[in-house]
Parts: sequence; C-alpha cells; structure tokens
Amino acid sequence: MSTEPTNDELAQGYAKQIEQAQQRREAKDLERLERHGQAAAQQSQAIEAEQKQGQQGQGFELDAGQKVELNEINGQQAKTLAKELNRDNENGDQVKQARAREIAERFKEKAARDREQSRSFSR
Repeated sequence: MSTEPTNDELAQGYAKQIEQAQQRREAKDLERLERHGQAAAQQSQAIEAEQKQGQQGQGFELDAGQKVELNEINGQQAKTLAKELNRDNENGDQVKQARAREIAERFKEKAARDREQSRSFSR
C-alpha cells in the first residue's frame, strides 16, 4: 500500500500554496503603495512649506511653468507606480498559469501511470 497523496490532496496543497503566494504578493503591493503614498505626501508637504516660506518672504508664488512642472512630476510618479503594480500582477498571472499547466501535466502523467499500474494488476 503506497502512501502517495491522492490527486485531491495534491490539488488542495497546490491551491493553498498558490493562495498563500497571492496573499504575499498583495501584501507586498500594499506595502509598496503605502511607501509611495508616504513619499508623495512628504514631497507635497515639503513643496507646500517652501511655497509658504517663499510667500512670507517676498509674496512669492509658483509661476504657471513651475505648477505645470510639479503636476507633471506627480503624474509621472503615479504612472510609474501603476506600471510597476500592473507588471507585478501580470508576472503573477503568468506564474500562476505556468504553475497550473505544470500541475495539470503532472496529474496527466500520474493518471497514465495509475492506468498502467492497474492494467498490470488486472493481467
């Protein structure tokens, strides 16, 4: 009597591993978002502080060109972050699909071995 796990047990184990990997990836994404969010908040606070200092000093305000530049920088950061998160998700999906194919292939091979074994027993 072999103690090899059943297909169901294997499938449950793989499903659990995939789920755990997904949870780890989501936690990492959240952490990255928080980091970028904090950095953006600090940056905007620093810019506001500079503006206030400047305004107090000589009634200074950002001119239109500086405002446009600031908006472009913030927009660029948002795009970069979105691209980074999407890349991680795409990679995750590719890994999951490859893993699913690998598991399916193993199940096919195991089923073929099982059939072969049962044929040799029935002879």
